[in-house]
Amino acid sequence: MSYVSMTLAAPATKERALAACFSAYQYLTVGAHRLAYRTAGDASGKPVMLIHAFASQSGSWEAVAKALADEGFRIVAPDLRGHGRSARTSTYALSEFEQDLVALLDALDLHDVSLVGHSLGGHLALRLAAYQPGRIRKLVLEAAPVPPRDAAEAAGIAASRPGPAWRHSLKLLGMGRLVRLLLLRQFDPRAALTVPRELRTPMPAWWNRLATLSSPCLLLASQNDGAVTQRLSLLSSHLPHATAHHVGSGHRLHGEHTEAFLAAVLPFLSA
Repeated sequence: MSYVSMTLAAPATKERALAACFSAYQYLTVGAHRLAYRTAGDASGKPVMLIHAFASQSGSWEAVAKALADEGFRIVAPDLRGHGRSARTSTYALSEFEQDLVALLDALDLHDVSLVGHSLGGHLALRLAAYQPGRIRKLVLEAAPVPPRDAAEAAGIAASRPGPAWRHSLKLLGMGRLVRLLLLRQFDPRAALTVPRELRTPMPAWWNRLATLSSPCLLLASQNDGAVTQRLSLLSSHLPHATAHHVGSGHRLHGEHTEAFLAAVLPFLSA
């Protein structure tokens, strides 16, 4: 596995102060592709991995990363495959996203790490905790999608949200953000053909493993985030050490309700 650093052009005004907390991009070779990530904070601090949402990138965490770094945490924020500065790949299975993150944890020799994930990132954080429980300290899941348990539940979800799964996922982004990501080549649209569809596929084995999790888990969702809000209590009931809170409105809580998000997250991670 190899690492390469590069210097980024400085962003403007407000964003410059936030981005300053992040290192320049570093790269890890995972199989045949390159995974980009940035770090922040004290290298000897308790590690926290920030996992961004579908069709987003690590930069979405700048304000959160700065707040956590100021509290002494060590921050690692990857760009998922096909997102941001990470390479585009030919396939985008959820298990492959998970394997990329495991490879990054291994390369950085991170153990007893807390995971903070938004949307798709929240689901990936929970997958990591379910299949590598010994190395995960705490979980923060923000607006995480909750896959169906069986075929009947999948049919009910599909009936309540007609049309291709990708259409709803991209709608959450807003057309302006999506166009910007595509023009800057910071998102591979091929991922939209597989990721949302897989999240609507029954995952009985995944559900069965949730009951074995020993990590404390903080679940955050707004009051009006559709299926995420509706299924929050279901997810919470299957996690032995979960606490659920409603924060603000919409889907991007850490970006649109940053103070309320941090008010919930900082005490949880620091305890």
